[in-house]
Amino acid sequence: MPGAGYRCGMDKVDVTEAAWYDGADIQQVRGLLETAGAESIWVKQLKRNHNSKQQVFFGNDPSDLAFLPLGAPTYTPTQSRKKKAGAPVIQIPLPWRWVDPDGEYEAPNTKLCFYPQYPEVRLSGFLKGCGKPPRELMGEAMRGHEPDRCLFFGPVKDGNGEKTDHVVGLVVGAASPAALYVSGMSSFHEGRVSPVAFDGKADADEVSVLENALRKIINRRLVPWRLRNDGSVERPYTAPNAPGLTLEAELGVGENAIPGPDFDVWELKAIKQKSLERRNNHRVTLFTPQPDMGWTIGRPQVDFVKKYGHVSGMDESGKPDEYYFTSGDINRPGKSTPNARLDLRLVGFTDATNFDPNGFIALYDRESGELAAGWSYLKLLEHWQRKHNRAAYVPYTRGKDGTGDFVEFGPLVTLGISTSFGLFLQAFNEGKAVYDPGDKATLSKGNWTPHSRSQFRINLNDIHAIYREVQEIDIRNDE
Repeated sequence: MPGAGYRCGMDKVDVTEAAWYDGADIQQVRGLLETAGAESIWVKQLKRNHNSKQQVFFGNDPSDLAFLPLGAPTYTPTQSRKKKAGAPVIQIPLPWRWVDPDGEYEAPNTKLCFYPQYPEVRLSGFLKGCGKPPRELMGEAMRGHEPDRCLFFGPVKDGNGEKTDHVVGLVVGAASPAALYVSGMSSFHEGRVSPVAFDGKADADEVSVLENALRKIINRRLVPWRLRNDGSVERPYTAPNAPGLTLEAELGVGENAIPGPDFDVWELKAIKQKSLERRNNHRVTLFTPQPDMGWTIGRPQVDFVKKYGHVSGMDESGKPDEYYFTSGDINRPGKSTPNARLDLRLVGFTDATNFDPNGFIALYDRESGELAAGWSYLKLLEHWQRKHNRAAYVPYTRGKDGTGDFVEFGPLVTLGISTSFGLFLQAFNEGKAVYDPGDKATLSKGNWTPHSRSQFRINLNDIHAIYREVQEIDIRNDE
C-alpha cells in the first residue's frame, strides 16, 4: 500500500479545476471513479451534520457494508474519570483514497465507527493525514454543513483481481449536476448508501435480480461443478460441498475462498431438503471461526479434543484411537449434561444493542474454572461483517441418474434481509444460534491427526431471529 502522500496520474476530466466539484456531472464522476478502478459505484447524499467533525452515517451495522474491504475491528475502553463514560465505539479500518481530476490521494486514517447501542456505523477520519482531501466540502468549518452534497465511492480490487483492496471516493457540491442527478435515480434511497444507476436506466430491485438469475437454474438436474477464481472449471465435482459451489458457479461466482457477498448483494446458501415441493427445517452454518482466546491457543488442536471430547473409536487392543468433540461435550445454560467437561457462557452481553465490545463466548473448564476456549466479540464481528446482511437460502436435492451424479435446485427460496451482530448475539443468548462443533482427532500409524469443524449454526426455521426481515418466495411465480 502506498504511503499517505500517494498520488497517481489519471485521465483528465474537462471541468474547471478551481471548482470542479461544483460543476461535475454524473458521467464525469463515473469517469473519475472507474479510471481509479472502481468496480461498482455507490452514493451517500449528505445531510447538514455529515462532515469531518460529526462523521457520516453509513448504515446500521458493519454487515450493511460487506462489499467494502473492512479491516479487523478494535475497541479501546475510555480512560475518562467522569462519572458516566461515553458509550462504546468499535473502530473498523477502511483503506480509502480520495480522487479528483489530478489523481488519487490516500486517506490513511479513514475508519468506520460502529456504535452498537444505536445502532449506527459512521465514516470517520477521512481528512486526517491526507495530502489533498476534499476539505472544502467535508470540513466542519467550511461547507461541511451544506445539505445534499453527494459522496460517491466504489470498491477497487487488488492487482490480481481476486479481492477488494481499497475504496476510492469523491465529493461534489449540492448544486452540481451529479448531485441533482442522484435524487432522481430509481435506485436512490434517502438516508441510505445507494447503488448508482447510470444513463437513466431503472435498475431492477435486488430481489428481482436474484429471482431472475435463479429462475434459469431451478428444477433442472445439473451436473455438479465448480468454477475456480482463475476461471478454470472442474466438472463433475462430487465433494460434499458440491451443491453450494454448483449454485455459485451457475450464477457466475468463482470459488468463494474469500469471505464476502457471493452474487450481487446476496450471500448464497445451498440448503439440503428432502423434497423441493415444501419447506423443511434444516440446520444452517453461519460461519466457522476458530477460538482466539483461552487454554487452547498455542496448543495442538488434538490436545483440546482429547482433553474435552469423548472417545469415539477403539483399536483392537481396546485403546482409544479416535476422539470426537461435539455439542454433547458442552454444558449449556439451562441444560444439564453430566459428562460434559465444559460450561458455555456468554460474557459481557445484556441485549442486542447493549454488550461489552471486549466480551466473548466462553467455554470454561468445569473443574478448574479456566477459560478453555473463547471467541471474542471483536473476532466474531470481523467474520460477521463480511457476509451476512442479505442471504438467500436455496433448497436442493442430490442424487444419481443414468448419466451420473446430479444436483437439483428448487423454487422455494428463503431470503434473510438486514441483520446485525447484536441480533446474532441475542439469538445465541436465546439458544437459537448455537455453537455446534465437530472436531475430531484420529490416531493413524502412531500419529494423531486433527480434523477441525468449529461452526456456529442456526435452524432455518429460526433465521427470523437474526434478520429484521424474512421473505419466503416461490421463484416460479410472476414469470
